[in-house]
Amino acid sequence: MTRFFRPVAAALGVGVLTGLVVAGGGSRLAMRLMALVDNREDFGFQTEAGAIVGDVTLEGTLAVLLIGVALGVVGAFLYLTLRRWLPARPVFRTLVFALVVLGLGLTQTINGNEADFEFVNTAVSVLSFAAVLLLYALLVPPLIDRFAPRRTSRSAWGRAFVAGVLVLALAFGAIAVQHAFEIADRARLLR
Repeated sequence: MTRFFRPVAAALGVGVLTGLVVAGGGSRLAMRLMALVDNREDFGFQTEAGAIVGDVTLEGTLAVLLIGVALGVVGAFLYLTLRRWLPARPVFRTLVFALVVLGLGLTQTINGNEADFEFVNTAVSVLSFAAVLLLYALLVPPLIDRFAPRRTSRSAWGRAFVAGVLVLALAFGAIAVQHAFEIADRARLLR
């Protein structure tokens, strides 16, 4: 029974902590950075999420932190699901997981906020959120593995599945980043 609950408890705890601090807090800092580099001509516009560009509110901050916690837990359970087929060496295991999170995270971030790329600095936005995603993904594997040691599997199907997830995540992430720049270019042409 402990063999099941210990990894689940570790993933839940690590997911909440890293989700709150890194995903939530880091995302809020990334948003603030984007506002600082903005030329302020977009301040006052409404984002796709209904927020006002340039405004920092308690409600907005709490929402970002709660979303960070939720996504932090999802990411931790994703790691828990994939880790038995990830590379045995901790550095490579963490690197593969980080690339999966980067690809999937950028896809979700960009596709979920498409209209916002009409006015945000696209390069700063993509790089800021990529940094948050990478920091999160670099912390999750060693923390979970510390509290719930990893069991390996030599399943060729499992490793092929992880390789497929990695390739798809990177492909979707690259397509999403390209799409973000295309949206920004279209918006500049229309101005």
